[in-house]
Amino acid sequence: MKSIAIKIVLLFAMICFVFSNSDASAPLQQFENANKAYRSGDYPKATQLYEALISSGQHSSEIYFNNGNGYYKMQNFPSAILNYERAKRIDPLDEDLNYNLKIAYANTVDKIEPIPLLFYERWGNAFLLSFRPSTWSWIAIVFLWISLAFGIWYLFAQTISTKKSSFLTGSCTLILALLIFALASCSHKKNYGQKSAIVMDANTYIKSSPDIKSTNLFMLHGGTKIEVLDEASGWKKIRIANGNSGWVEGKSVAVI
Repeated sequence: MKSIAIKIVLLFAMICFVFSNSDASAPLQQFENANKAYRSGDYPKATQLYEALISSGQHSSEIYFNNGNGYYKMQNFPSAILNYERAKRIDPLDEDLNYNLKIAYANTVDKIEPIPLLFYERWGNAFLLSFRPSTWSWIAIVFLWISLAFGIWYLFAQTISTKKSSFLTGSCTLILALLIFALASCSHKKNYGQKSAIVMDANTYIKSSPDIKSTNLFMLHGGTKIEVLDEASGWKKIRIANGNSGWVEGKSVAVI
């Protein structure tokens, strides 16, 4: 009886193992099929497969990047930009991605000049974005461990001078770790805190209020990036790079 129970447990474990491996390999196979379709020039099929992967919960910079490339080849610049921007949220420092995104934006109609930043704001942004938020966090953790090591050294130090130096160094590294954690938080907020979207319609009017009968303020075209400020009854309050704001129907844009 005992041996039969053991065999049933082993059989159940084997079945679970097979199905888990099958589930894990299926997205990889679909990703490879999408890549194969892209390489053969079948861009509609490639984007369809990439979109199916995304809909199934598979999110990576590679999937979004390749999907953006497929849409770009089909001259669907709003969808290309949307996918590039989503990839950038995951991997903001990828040079190929940033280059393709720049080229895709060059094909859009709206050339909106952003509000100019003061020199210290430009330097601050450049410094924050020099590392990914996760990299800032790891740097902070390293300094935290260094601070802990100096704290232990302080406890076991035999001389006053050694205690003073270890206490001072440990305190400085602890403060530095906290400051870098703050940088990581700011970097994360800058990368992921703002709710942005891409205009997907070829052209759409921005309204003075969330009402189709309200005044037309200005027009935006496909591929323009906007900041979402608020939502109401299927409408989104948005702001563009030059500071102008208004309301747009939610179906006309896609949130990054």
